[in-house]
Amino acid sequence: FKPLDTHGNVTTVETDASAALESGLTLGEAVRGYRFWILLLSILFAYQGFSGIGPNLLASLTDDGFAREHAASVQSVFGMSIIIGRVVVGYLVDRLWAPGVAAFCLAIPAVGAAMLHGEQTFGAAALAAFLIGFAAGAELDLMAFLAARYFGLAHYAKIYSILYATLAVCSGTAPMVFASVYDATGSYDLGYSVAAGLFMVSVILILLMGRYPTEYQGGH
Repeated sequence: FKPLDTHGNVTTVETDASAALESGLTLGEAVRGYRFWILLLSILFAYQGFSGIGPNLLASLTDDGFAREHAASVQSVFGMSIIIGRVVVGYLVDRLWAPGVAAFCLAIPAVGAAMLHGEQTFGAAALAAFLIGFAAGAELDLMAFLAARYFGLAHYAKIYSILYATLAVCSGTAPMVFASVYDATGSYDLGYSVAAGLFMVSVILILLMGRYPTEYQGGH
């Protein structure tokens, strides 16, 4: 029997991996392109919604008359759906056009936020929390995937750090903004309406990303 020659296959894999790591845009090149700003703005708007709703969900539900144990149950649904969203979307982006997956994931929390506007039943609140949590869990992984796919891996860390910093700023400021809306109006309804609108703006933006670049391998 002739021994199986795996050296050629290993060399090819190593070459492909090396090429992927060396290809891609610099931070300056990424910033000068429209896709960087589309992705950044979609993250900015989406996380204003996610980070505004998440920390205020329990208070919102109790303000609407939910018993604390029921409100806590809805909050638990929100937390569990974050994990589910990460797993499901991680599977989908390897098989489908990632901006399309992202658009779907940004549309469903708009529905969830609209459902939380005004009075709702326990079932409706739990479903709304699931939709928002699912999308929140998916969005962080989508941001990482899209950055690699559209800007490549050569300067991925620098590009991703700018995008993540935007997310971090939103995560820190949005809860206070959402709560201040309640202080000003005596209701969380306006906050939910604004969040739904922000999610839909993010949907439109992310669909403008276009086809995957072919100049480099984009980490895929």
